[in-house]
Amino acid sequence: MVKLWQRLRGKEFEEAFKSSKKYFGHYIVLFISDSLGNKVGFVTSKKVGGAVQRNRARRIMREAFLKVEPFLPADKSYILVARNSINGKKMQDVLNDFIRMLREEGINIS
Repeated sequence: MVKLWQRLRGKEFEEAFKSSKKYFGHYIVLFISDSLGNKVGFVTSKKVGGAVQRNRARRIMREAFLKVEPFLPADKSYILVARNSINGKKMQDVLNDFIRMLREEGINIS
């Protein structure tokens, strides 16, 4: 199986943040950019909590992304930014929040 998504690197984040649409959810903020192709990034700031909470937040966001990945158009890049409210939440809660924001963008997840 060919790996479809690549991780965003350093300066690509800046470019993606500047040229993206923003969607605000309860647990994550989603940035969708058309300029970089099929790339994905996961961001947690120190405001989210300690290292353990930040790593858990990244794992949850990554798992939510992998659940909907087959339905996403490959010509866009996605950045998921954790909000402080993600602490203590289950992956299903974050997944529902992510799907709601994708529907706002017009991406149908069946």
